[in-house]
Amino acid sequence: MILPLLLCVATAAAQQAVYGQCGGSSWTGAKTCAIGSTCVYQNAYYSQCLPGAVSSTSTSKTTTSAPITSKTSTTLTTKASSTSTSITKSPISTAAVEYFITFGDSYSQTGFDPTLTQPAADNPLGNPNLQGYTTTGGFNWVGYLAETYNNTLMLSYNFASGGATTNASLVAPFATTVLSFIDQVDQFVQYIPSGPWSSGNTLFGVWMGVNDVGNAWYLSNYTTVLGQIMDSYFAEIQRLYNVGGRNFLFLTVPPTQDSPLFIAEGKAVQASIATAISQYNAALVSRVTAFKAANAGSNIWVYDTQVPFLKAINNPTAYGSADATCINADGVSCLWWNDYHPSQIVHNLVAQGVASLLKGIFW
Repeated sequence: MILPLLLCVATAAAQQAVYGQCGGSSWTGAKTCAIGSTCVYQNAYYSQCLPGAVSSTSTSKTTTSAPITSKTSTTLTTKASSTSTSITKSPISTAAVEYFITFGDSYSQTGFDPTLTQPAADNPLGNPNLQGYTTTGGFNWVGYLAETYNNTLMLSYNFASGGATTNASLVAPFATTVLSFIDQVDQFVQYIPSGPWSSGNTLFGVWMGVNDVGNAWYLSNYTTVLGQIMDSYFAEIQRLYNVGGRNFLFLTVPPTQDSPLFIAEGKAVQASIATAISQYNAALVSRVTAFKAANAGSNIWVYDTQVPFLKAINNPTAYGSADATCINADGVSCLWWNDYHPSQIVHNLVAQGVASLLKGIFW
């Protein structure tokens, strides 16, 4: 199906990598794709380089050999800006209420406790409050998607835990009380394994990897550990599929080497982390492909978080930040809330990208 290539904004010679954006109403970047992929129209806002072609091509509404539809197709997509790709048919519900069930670390946490107040129209996050307990000083990407960019009532069940790694026995978090991805799925299975959500009206979102990379990039056996992380990661995705999950959104690891924390460590450390992130993201795409092939009826999207982060980092003043390393706990004056966590500015860009990727499907 696809060749697992590094997820990046563009390749050399002004070509987009597989799953990169190659068109759209406001797109000004490259409109040709790397050999082996074709630029496929998704919606008025986004066209994407999809695998399966034998030569480069420019933006077109012509599909590849896989049929492209909107709400009624199985999708395997990656975002190098925002996109969706259809590969096989699998209807997605357009019911009035939709559910967004998420897993992750501090980049996603809202402090949701599944034993307390449940998500409802007056607070789609359920608890603790409308914005939640985040590392942005306000909404994070989950809150923006549930509250700001939703077209229907979208209820958020967010099991993300600050400091989480995929499997604590492989990469230890900063404290033993942190819930790993495995623990988070355990919570989900314990409290809401069925209803009120259904396969058709629910999107499962996973943004893992920031701490897996951040706590392991320096290991001499990082490549081996990465493979083990992916084994654990997709064992949990399989659990979600087995209880009825069919719509899955995966977010890649952003360029945390450009955070103030790692900038202070020097360019050699930054370069090593950037390499580790690229390896992680390539492994994620490869495993997504294998999962898609093995699980009938699954709708899968991959969102490249490198794009919104670099959009802000490369032009900070356009977003009200004095520079790319500015820190302010108000969450709106700088790109960074602290030295490792992006502010509401960046999270809003992530949410906008995801909403564009799934436009007409869940947003």
